[in-house]
Amino acid sequence: MGWCFQCGIQYTMGVEDCVECGVALVDEAPTDAADVGSTDEDQLAYELHEWAGESRRILDQLLTGGGIAHAWQGATLVVLVADEEAVDLAVAEADDAGGPALDPDAEKLAYEMGAWAADEQSAFGELLGRLEIPYEFDAEGDLLVLVADEDAVEAALDAFQAGSDERPELEGLEANRLLSDMFVACDRLRRDARDLAGIEQLIQLVPVLVDHRPPFGIDGQLWNALGDRTTQLMALLADGDADEAEVTGLAGGLTEVLRTLT
Repeated sequence: MGWCFQCGIQYTMGVEDCVECGVALVDEAPTDAADVGSTDEDQLAYELHEWAGESRRILDQLLTGGGIAHAWQGATLVVLVADEEAVDLAVAEADDAGGPALDPDAEKLAYEMGAWAADEQSAFGELLGRLEIPYEFDAEGDLLVLVADEDAVEAALDAFQAGSDERPELEGLEANRLLSDMFVACDRLRRDARDLAGIEQLIQLVPVLVDHRPPFGIDGQLWNALGDRTTQLMALLADGDADEAEVTGLAGGLTEVLRTLT
């Protein structure tokens, strides 16, 4: 099995990259942020939305290899304050190693990104990384690319903005209630693939999730992945010949993801 270290989705053998985040999978299940340290230990968050996904993957592997407790909430890294010095060293190493670097002597072009949400910046950075277009963010949060790559960046922007999320946004309390109810439904189906109450709840909840964009604070890629996987679960339930073990397995995976959000 493989896991996406960033969104926590579990994949079967043969899959190498997370279809939602576009990053390579890791061999160990990611840790929940609540399990990083004990309740009396202070935590520290690193906002790494500007990083390419490969850089975050490298950092994750460095921290895992060094035995440093950590968790991911989207593109935000959660560690213990006591480990700050060691984490800073790993961050510097991963920053140097990950993704194509800008040529310091080449002419550069800046794009203002101040109006973009953090998850939008992260998603666009992932797209540039997959296209092997070097980039970085400056101190003002502007996106820097090479002038030589302007046409490719403009094409990537057009494609990215054409696919921008036009769905209405869920309010925070409404989203929390939706995720809590969905957790209960999936947990029931994890225990019994024929649980009618769980099935009825999902019939009501899945369209709401799919038809809305994520509320503030929830990673868009994780939100869309939940929509895809709950829709997949509904399709299995609608199939009278579906394998009960497949239903309970998918519901169990969803339960673990939803547990981190509720």
